[in-house]
Amino acid sequence: MRKSLHLFQSQGAWIHGLSAMFLIAACLLLPEWRLPSKIYRTMVVVDITQSMNTRDYHEIGFPEDRLSYAKKALREWLHALPCGSEVGLGVFTTQTVHFLFEPIEICRHFTVIDDSLEHIDWRMAWSADSHVEMGLYHAIRELQKMAPGVGLAFLTDGQETPPQTTIPQPDFGGQRFKGVILGFGGLSPVTVPRYDRENRLIGIWENADIEKPPLSTTVYSEKVEIKILPTEGPYLSWLDESHLKALSATTGLLYHRIDRPSDVMNSLMVEDQAEWRTTEKDLRPYLGGIALVELFVLLGIPGLRDGMSWISGPLKKGSKKAVSWFFS
Repeated sequence: MRKSLHLFQSQGAWIHGLSAMFLIAACLLLPEWRLPSKIYRTMVVVDITQSMNTRDYHEIGFPEDRLSYAKKALREWLHALPCGSEVGLGVFTTQTVHFLFEPIEICRHFTVIDDSLEHIDWRMAWSADSHVEMGLYHAIRELQKMAPGVGLAFLTDGQETPPQTTIPQPDFGGQRFKGVILGFGGLSPVTVPRYDRENRLIGIWENADIEKPPLSTTVYSEKVEIKILPTEGPYLSWLDESHLKALSATTGLLYHRIDRPSDVMNSLMVEDQAEWRTTEKDLRPYLGGIALVELFVLLGIPGLRDGMSWISGPLKKGSKKAVSWFFS
């Protein structure tokens, strides 16, 4: 104890102690500083139709099915977003989307966003059909009403099931939109697993299981396009990249194929999707880090005492002797 007191009495040591106490006290006041920052505002819409259960990813440490793969890659993106960014979440099935919540600030509401994303499941779907084109147009219209200026991230394999005999005509008047279409799945056709409501595998989807009559809509003008679905054999799914590229050209949304997890982050954190805004910057990590360094120097942790001496100036000869005596 006397050695510790002697250390505090030594020349310069008390400065580190007072600095550390002051910085720790400052952290208790929850300090923030308004600074211009580059942030992202994104509404994420995830395709939850059953073709997204297809297993055609083989990345170590990641699920094989498209939906789980997309969710895990999105969670890595969430961790990388800077504070001040806003994220909303929605799901797509049949020909509509449902927004679970509007974009909210990532750092204050991270638990809510992350937990909601983790619990997205194909069983949330209110219909088994998948009309991606109609769903994308619906997502754009609803997002423009709710949060204009927010970018759209639409995650899908582009699979239209059953194939439409009509082509919806968008009513955007040539307007272009901010955001990106992320294409999930492989380019080679593979079978689609079939699960019961308890999520138990019971086989694969067959072409005979797919309803033939297409859905029609009065929202868009239509032109006829005849497509014939096979009546036998397994139903096959693949990333319909040509379809998604056509939707990209129509809407102005960018298109990116997701081959690896980093592709999600690289696609969503691009300059075109960023905004500069004045945000509240939490100073506690910085103040706490400096306080920790001050304590390290005060206690004479080997290497840190000299390596961090630039913070408060070099310790004088007498103070060094006191520290050496303290650890002797």
